[in-house]
Amino acid sequence: MQVNSNISSLTAMKNEELRLNESAQVIAEVANSVGDPQNQEVTQDLVDAIVEQIPTVIAYEANAKAIDTINAVTARLLDIKA
Repeated sequence: MQVNSNISSLTAMKNEELRLNESAQVIAEVANSVGDPQNQEVTQDLVDAIVEQIPTVIAYEANAKAIDTINAVTARLLDIKA
């Protein structure tokens, strides 16, 4: 059961990584379309793209914590069994 939970968490983390990469590409495209580096105007598209990354980061951290918890429980159960 723990193995399935770890696999599920890792799969979710990989999916979130892909979403984060897509969001980073959108940010890069928006930044490139703005053009002139002297013009530091922040567009709403750029703000939206950055804000969209927040849930992805939170989900990634949550999945990492789930893996840590599953590993700690498994280690504790093995210690008790030994």
